[in-house]
Amino acid sequence: MRLKKRYLCTVLSLAFTQQAVAAQESDTLTVWSSPVSSTTTTVLDQPTMKALDKQNVAQALSVVPGVVLQKSGSRNEEQVKVRGFDSRQVPVYFDGVPIYVPYDGNLDLARILTNNLGAVEVSKGYSSLLQGPNQMGGAINITTQKPTKPLEANLGYRQGWSRSHDNAYDMHASFAASSDLGYLQVSGSQLKQDFLGLPHGVNNDIAGKHGKMINSSADDKRGIVKLGFTPRENDEYTLTYIKQDGEKDNPPYSGNSGQKSRYWQWPEYDKESFYYQGTTQLNDRFTLKSRLYRDTFENTLMMYNSLADLKNKKGSYSHYSDYSDGAGLQLAADVRENDLLSFAVNWKDDVHREKGAPHAAYDRYEDRTWSLASEYQWAAADNVDVVAGISYDWRDSVEAKKHEKDGSITHYDDNNQSAFNWQVMGKYHFANEDTLALSYYDRTRFPTLKERYTTSKPAYNQIAIVNPQLKPERARGVDLTWNGAFTHDWGFEVSVYYNRVSDAILSHNIDADTIQNQNSGTVDYSGLDAGIKGKISNILDVGLSYALIHADAKRKDIGKITDLPTQTMTAWMTLKPWEPLSVTLSEEARSSSYSNSDGSQKAAGFAVTHIRADYTLGHGFSVNASVNNLFDTKYAYSEGFIEEGRNFWAGIEYTF
Repeated sequence: MRLKKRYLCTVLSLAFTQQAVAAQESDTLTVWSSPVSSTTTTVLDQPTMKALDKQNVAQALSVVPGVVLQKSGSRNEEQVKVRGFDSRQVPVYFDGVPIYVPYDGNLDLARILTNNLGAVEVSKGYSSLLQGPNQMGGAINITTQKPTKPLEANLGYRQGWSRSHDNAYDMHASFAASSDLGYLQVSGSQLKQDFLGLPHGVNNDIAGKHGKMINSSADDKRGIVKLGFTPRENDEYTLTYIKQDGEKDNPPYSGNSGQKSRYWQWPEYDKESFYYQGTTQLNDRFTLKSRLYRDTFENTLMMYNSLADLKNKKGSYSHYSDYSDGAGLQLAADVRENDLLSFAVNWKDDVHREKGAPHAAYDRYEDRTWSLASEYQWAAADNVDVVAGISYDWRDSVEAKKHEKDGSITHYDDNNQSAFNWQVMGKYHFANEDTLALSYYDRTRFPTLKERYTTSKPAYNQIAIVNPQLKPERARGVDLTWNGAFTHDWGFEVSVYYNRVSDAILSHNIDADTIQNQNSGTVDYSGLDAGIKGKISNILDVGLSYALIHADAKRKDIGKITDLPTQTMTAWMTLKPWEPLSVTLSEEARSSSYSNSDGSQKAAGFAVTHIRADYTLGHGFSVNASVNNLFDTKYAYSEGFIEEGRNFWAGIEYTF
């Protein structure tokens, strides 16, 4: 029982109601880990994401203390940094299955809609090694919904407006049924954006005129089918299919530097995932978990480097056709009354195929990665838990083949790598149910295919020299987290941490036109994360998340750390003047950040305000309305790439 209370307290630091947390408890934490180590995970549930009007996973994650929204303006990608670690260093999972792109380790989180998701989980300090390799900076896990009633369904439609024009719509539907023998969940969602509205006062040939941002449309669709079989109380076997189709355009740079504006478009940004997961209780002591998956990625890019090229559809072509196959087994054994010993093996094959013309032959690159891990959960005393984990990972380069312009084929040398990881966490439980956890971790990340084999940097018209012998990056860090409550209605979480990244992979200028990735950097990150949530009265809830981080690059030639504001904050209040009505007002603020390593481009700090109202009509029907960027603030995450101005949404939803 003590464990359950600790888990709920962690979630309540960001959730809006205890009922929402309880409903999601069984759906979350599909990442493999021991129960005590999983209590360090921060969970964003569906009601929280809806109340804050977060339409995609990147936006949702940005409200977690220590997580910063990172906008790659030149590619119109939304990613996050977790305590300074970027998306290559913090892998993304769907129900515990890795879904990051094999080639570069990244994933555009703006393409993943929050509709019909169960929750989004973030591990920032201790992150269980049972899950697999490359968790140098933690892990992000997105969980799908699972039915809790014999029959349930949800339908919703929202219409968006900007600058007096309807410019977007958002719709979703789900149906689920469950019984003692299993369950079925089917859902679909779509977010279509015809254009982004510009803030008032922005009207020029580059950014856009008449309130419409140039080259800013997007269309994302997702369908999920989840079939579960529960033959016994503690056994569960699921088959999940996820199909995601995306299209997006890239608004041009409209800043003050000499950076050239370009008008790239992605007519295809598609992912497809099939996976099986099983949990079998072998006897009173042993539990076996299994996983098998295939994840595919199709990406087509049209590179229009001027407005004239865009109008004439004259530009370069690039196509990726990637896939990952993988499997895993975990065996857990109860060795004492409250102790747990776990072993896991994970295997993953990553294949990247690319070509520069529709009828050209594919370049092909393949890596095979293995991980052996063990974790022990020890109840050292009635109020002290200790968790320790180790893993040995190795990556084999299976193939690296490139077709040259003269018709020849280059085969790059093999470059196998291995790495040892370990970590330990001690947690003290106070009599008032507060907890204090101290952890130390030493974890690695293997270099991506792109870091080793890329031969160009088209955004800057530079040539890249391949470096197949890149070594793994390594992060050593310590984290101290206090999780507790002032009263029954007020909970908090405070963390201080220090991380040192060694053998950091950085891009070095060989000359003005040539670069190469090298293991050459050491960067220190230290900071504070804090979150608080409470009830001022029966009709008013408030919450605040805050993060402070300091980045220190140990070599001057590393330059500035980009896309990392020193301070970020999200605050919100939810007013419920009477039972059917709920109004949430939120404010997001961050300090300035550098957009390039030489410091010549800097995104100014900003604060933006949002408001959303939900009204329950009865008989399963509800209506909602929201205004994002209420004061029409002109701001940017990346210098020169303006974000959307004031926009309005209104919708209706039916649930049974």
